[in-house]
Amino acid sequence: EAGKPLASSSKVDKVAFTGETTTGQLIMQYASKNLNPVTMELGGKSPNVFFNSVMDADDEYLDKAIEGAVLFAFNQGEVCTCPSRILVQEDIYDAFMERVIERTNAIIQDNPYDVNTMVGAQASNDQYEKIQSYFKIGKEEGAKVLTGGAAKKLDGDLANGFYIQPTILEGHNKMRVFQEEIFGPVACVTTFKDEAEAIEIANDTLYGLGAGVWTRDAHQLYQIPRAIKAGRVWVNCYHAYPAHAPFGGYKKSGFGRENHVMMLNYYRQTKNMLISYDKNKLGFF
Repeated sequence: EAGKPLASSSKVDKVAFTGETTTGQLIMQYASKNLNPVTMELGGKSPNVFFNSVMDADDEYLDKAIEGAVLFAFNQGEVCTCPSRILVQEDIYDAFMERVIERTNAIIQDNPYDVNTMVGAQASNDQYEKIQSYFKIGKEEGAKVLTGGAAKKLDGDLANGFYIQPTILEGHNKMRVFQEEIFGPVACVTTFKDEAEAIEIANDTLYGLGAGVWTRDAHQLYQIPRAIKAGRVWVNCYHAYPAHAPFGGYKKSGFGRENHVMMLNYYRQTKNMLISYDKNKLGFF
């Protein structure tokens, strides 16, 4: 109701949109009426890649990496850069995922006003039902539910809340649940053999907004992020959003950047003034 009139208004000189990819395509059409410039920050299906070196020791770093995998449930998973695809090197898969599932099951999901609550409810009934529809899709595709996989019913005043259990689905990257943005506390996990396959799977998506790489290997932490097609790659961390760092996407995750000072140029026109201080003509005519 508001987006179309705003984006197509002759009183608007620049359009920036944050949201779902198909909606972004519509906004671009509306803005084209006046040939207004646009920038788009759209959807994502971000890979979170864990190399076998993360389990070289049972230390603080491993604890951090496990939390990094579970960060798919941060803000109920309703984050455009949600690390919703977990890629684990196959020789550590069982041991690593055992720890990840244990940490996921320890998430406290309750009243959002309770300071101990880690995950609250989804933003709307539409989103609540959409996530459950993907559980059905995953089941039809043969995805295995490692934990969660259903709505969660709470007691009392919260009985009708839009609560979804933090969920991990195991499968392969060609499944719809791996390829489509669910926008909820749902992660899909698969394995990879080596660096080449990790990069191949990470890039096998329409999106390219965010990605995570976890490794103790100095070569990997430099080379793998450069090979992943995403506007932001977190290395041995995730969900850090410093104001000085450019943020934006590749492919169907949009174009343009936010936060960094470079974004100001999207809101400015470059004007060139050529002024002659010579009173004499050029002499051609």
